[in-house]
Amino acid sequence: MFKVENLIKYSMFAFFCLLLMLQFLSFPGQFRYMAEQEPENAHLRWPLTALTFLIILAVQICVICMWKLISNLFTNGHLSARLRYVNLSIGALSFIWAVIAIALVILLINSDDPGLPVVITVIQSGVTIVLMLYLAYRKLLRKSFLLKKVV
Repeated sequence: MFKVENLIKYSMFAFFCLLLMLQFLSFPGQFRYMAEQEPENAHLRWPLTALTFLIILAVQICVICMWKLISNLFTNGHLSARLRYVNLSIGALSFIWAVIAIALVILLINSDDPGLPVVITVIQSGVTIVLMLYLAYRKLLRKSFLLKKVV
């Protein structure tokens, strides 16, 4: 039978491969197509491509850190390594959160339809919840790290 750790890693590997496909094939092609169809917005092609690349890179960092955390948990690794991976994930998620927040403000200023801002708000709420979970996990890791130092 499959181990839970391996099933999680296989799923994360498939997700990571999909992210690579999005990062290098899908989004650059989509922005090129949009620039061809709407020449008045062609100047946004490269900034949007770069921003999307960085957001997907941040998600990839989170996936790799989660992979390392899972490996560390199942092998009873060091708490300091876990704390490092959690801090990297928090940094990547904070970047994503900030980009979405700025995009939401810009969208709210320029939008006349409430549909897209609501969707972006839901995505922002999801990122916020995941970020808070990582912050709580970091607090627990620091507590257990301090307890190990005392004992």
